[in-house]
Amino acid sequence: MARLSVKPQALLIFPPVYDFALFDLFLRPYALLKLGRWLEQSGFSVALINALDHRGIESETGLKTPQRKPDGTGKFLRQVATKPKVLASLNRHYARYGIPARILEQKIKQTQPDIILITSGMTYWYQGVQEVVRLVKKLHPQVPVVVGGIYATLCTAHAKKSLEADEIITGSAYPALCTILRNLKLPVPTAPPAEEYLLNPLYYYDACAIRLNSGCVFDCSYCASRKLGGEFSLGQPEHLAAVVKNLKTQFGISSFAFYDDALLAQKHKGIIPFLKQIIDMDYKLNFFVPNGLHIAFMDSKTAKLMKQAGFKEVRLGFESAHLAFHTTHGFKHNVAMLSEAVSAIKYGGFAPSEIAVYVLAGLPGQYPEAVEESIHFAASFGIQVFVAEYSPIPETKLWQQSIAQSSFPIAEEPLTHNNTLFALQWEKFTLQDMQRLKRLASELRQHLVKN
Repeated sequence: MARLSVKPQALLIFPPVYDFALFDLFLRPYALLKLGRWLEQSGFSVALINALDHRGIESETGLKTPQRKPDGTGKFLRQVATKPKVLASLNRHYARYGIPARILEQKIKQTQPDIILITSGMTYWYQGVQEVVRLVKKLHPQVPVVVGGIYATLCTAHAKKSLEADEIITGSAYPALCTILRNLKLPVPTAPPAEEYLLNPLYYYDACAIRLNSGCVFDCSYCASRKLGGEFSLGQPEHLAAVVKNLKTQFGISSFAFYDDALLAQKHKGIIPFLKQIIDMDYKLNFFVPNGLHIAFMDSKTAKLMKQAGFKEVRLGFESAHLAFHTTHGFKHNVAMLSEAVSAIKYGGFAPSEIAVYVLAGLPGQYPEAVEESIHFAASFGIQVFVAEYSPIPETKLWQQSIAQSSFPIAEEPLTHNNTLFALQWEKFTLQDMQRLKRLASELRQHLVKN
């Protein structure tokens, strides 16, 4: 039974990451900050440990200080790690990203939790979750450990087998966590989590992740948004604007990255009212959209408001210039809409270098020639093009087809979902083809900048 204090403590942990490469494109403990505030309002004291946050410990690590950018992106602390056997075919260095294990252990030792909640990211990042679970079990053996997040939701059976956690939560923490807390005789929240965050300066630096809407309006074959976030639900623009104001005035946060899967959906009730309130605040904020926006919902009015509110870029999910791709995998837009969207964004005040599109590569049965044509087509509009490498995702419509095509054990070993491995390579679309396509996109971006 967990130790009970006058005010029980919940320890929330964002694990380190094991991967071939990791760049901080606004990777923040968004869900834990919300969950922590929810628990705090219910009577808990909350401690959050972000294993990717190196602040204040650089001198203790002996590692090179990561290069950071003013916008909140950059590198993480990095240590070379042993490459798992299943990834041995890749001639690349493998690393552990985050604060060293001994410092992570020190931080955990300083807590006296009654329950420990650990989030999980990409399915192929579960090694970091394993490390944290084993560590907390060693340091706090009597405390219940609960794991949730993406890996726990999409690879539940694997998580139950590979982790020593007491509970695995799939999908939203609410209401499953309420049942767990009730069984432990701990305080139980009476309402779902709101769009509010733990307000503690220890947890904030340079940029913050936010979300207006939840879920997605589309159900594409290659995406797990519906499984993870459910049906689309419109957010509260007034409430989110107040949250942004608080983070700016209390902690000086000026950069915000939207984690939305459908930020522009029902825009006249959602993002547009939010943008107008931000403009009226006149705080000189910076907004980013790393997930990409839906082309079909873009227009010049929205683009102009985004520019006035402080959006520094517009990223679009284009995926492919081939009609067959969209009719097969989810008809989010037709190809002609890209021209209209780019024109609207430029009219709204964005420079070509501030506009980017994602082209999806490596799906089951896809040919590199189709991807190359899509790259050139998108680049013809004078904008940046990025290749988004497909990773096989459990619980999606393409999962069974991916299993059938892959020569790697993707059904049994989530490490093989890593897009660096390119699990769906075949004789017509090799790893070398993927690398060539990425170089092509990079060269076209460099040419755009030079001109």
